[in-house]
Amino acid sequence: MSQQAGPGGAPYSPNWSGESSAWAPPTSVPTPVGPGWRAGPGWTARILFWSALAIGSLPELVIMPMLIDGVSPELFTLYPVMRVVVAFLELILGIVALLIVKASPMPMRLFGMGLFLCISIYAFALPHLMPVIVNRVIGSVGSYDLAITIQSIIWTFHGGLVLAGVLIAWNLACNRAGWTHLVAAGYAMLTGLVVAFVEWAMNSLGSSFTTSLVLTQLVLLTVTFGGLGLLHLLGRLSSVGHQRRRGRRPSNEPWTTG
Repeated sequence: MSQQAGPGGAPYSPNWSGESSAWAPPTSVPTPVGPGWRAGPGWTARILFWSALAIGSLPELVIMPMLIDGVSPELFTLYPVMRVVVAFLELILGIVALLIVKASPMPMRLFGMGLFLCISIYAFALPHLMPVIVNRVIGSVGSYDLAITIQSIIWTFHGGLVLAGVLIAWNLACNRAGWTHLVAAGYAMLTGLVVAFVEWAMNSLGSSFTTSLVLTQLVLLTVTFGGLGLLHLLGRLSSVGHQRRRGRRPSNEPWTTG
């Protein structure tokens, strides 16, 4: 028996009642390839963002040790200016990196840029605000020990808060699933406590201020890039799982796995 062609050329086959019904071949999840598919935010955005994070670590890794060791005493007068320049370069590179992320809608990139701007301002302003906070506490309650305790608590969670803002800003710009933001926040706060413990341990063991500063910053930079790598893997898993549930990728929906 020859098959009859239905509307659009689709083959028909008789069912149990003798009426014709449309037959469709079993579908499978297509491999996401083609001009509309991009496998991540793009290497240009990644390299710019990594450069921004590396530049932001220069004061603790290079400039401050030089001042402490007395290599260039005249740098003391230029240190505030250098910090401003470094913070400005980090901010500009980071915002440009988030702006040019591929395969992500512009509103999500703007959210990421806004969060990165806020967390950068906070990270730059807190060291200048800390003496004001300590003096206010001493003036209000008259307890120097309480002021130092409050300062220690703030600094303990400061690194984790900044890291959480950086990771979530990149996550937002990459348009990843909402649950990955929670993972980024948890990872940042946990590793922030680890970095604070490393700094405390170095000081307790009698390490020099330069050694403690450089080692702590290296650990912080390592966990930062480790967090970006973890979120990259989670982004790929989330994207693959979403494709399998949907069965296909709509042409008007941006995808990113990076």
